[in-house]
Amino acid sequence: MFANTITLSFGSANLALERINQDSYGSEYRYVSDTQEVTMKIRHSAEGAKGVLPIARHNVFIERTVYATPTAHEKYASMTFTIRDRKGTGPTLAAELAAGAVAFVGSSESIGKLTRGIN
Repeated sequence: MFANTITLSFGSANLALERINQDSYGSEYRYVSDTQEVTMKIRHSAEGAKGVLPIARHNVFIERTVYATPTAHEKYASMTFTIRDRKGTGPTLAAELAAGAVAFVGSSESIGKLTRGIN
């Protein structure tokens, strides 16, 4: 289980999200202030056909809303991570895959291209 708070960094701001819900399938965390709201949901499920090793699916959904001010409109962005691994694979292969994906998606050049719809 993750801790009751998870800190996410947005530029120079470190925001501590507090767990607001947990059940046997996942957790939900939230940070709310006068200027913004950040929500993160973690969910786990399995998929697969009869007679085939199931694939575990682990989803992380993060959304951030910066509230409107008298001089600026509201801003919103969200991101979803999905890790899928076949039963018995173990965490190493998924961790290596995630590290490579985060390095690609985390660069300002890639984000700039992706958010402009460039393939």
